[in-house]
Amino acid sequence: MDFGIALPTAADNYKIVARAEELGFSHAWFYDTQMLNSELFAIMGATAMVTKKIRLGTGVMIPSNRIAPVAASGLATLNAMAPGRIDWGL
Repeated sequence: MDFGIALPTAADNYKIVARAEELGFSHAWFYDTQMLNSELFAIMGATAMVTKKIRLGTGVMIPSNRIAPVAASGLATLNAMAPGRIDWGL
């Protein structure tokens, strides 16, 4: 059975995800809420650097708020930082 968490993109939530990974959680999804919280790609990048196994996802990314090539570049960068651990939810 897999267990995951979903959380806002607060600047220090990478710590929560690192702890979730230690506890055996399989995935963590971050809300895409630019007007309320920190930048999605920055927080997911910080999280990728402090974790090894947990899958990281956008839950959900709002396509109307992001330019497609910039979103693709952000996701590609995350995948380079955490190969095979990035999920994209629209």
